[in-house]
Amino acid sequence: MPRPRLAQIASGSTTVLLTVLLVLLLSGTTSTVWIACTCVAALALGVAVGYALRPQAPGVPAAPPPRLPASRPTASSYHR
Repeated sequence: MPRPRLAQIASGSTTVLLTVLLVLLLSGTTSTVWIACTCVAALALGVAVGYALRPQAPGVPAAPPPRLPASRPTASSYHR
């Protein structure tokens, strides 16, 4: 397993902190169980964000570029 990059750590950590703060501030809860559930969900979201930013393996080919349609003569090109 490759080591996480700085972008993965930073974006995952930022996601966790912002999610916890926003959910707790918007809900106004004081329940310990709800706070714990929010923290666990935020950690899962942070891991998902960090995983989404993983680098591509060098041997994996990128998606092929989209094919452009063949050019067809237009009606105005016949009347020249």
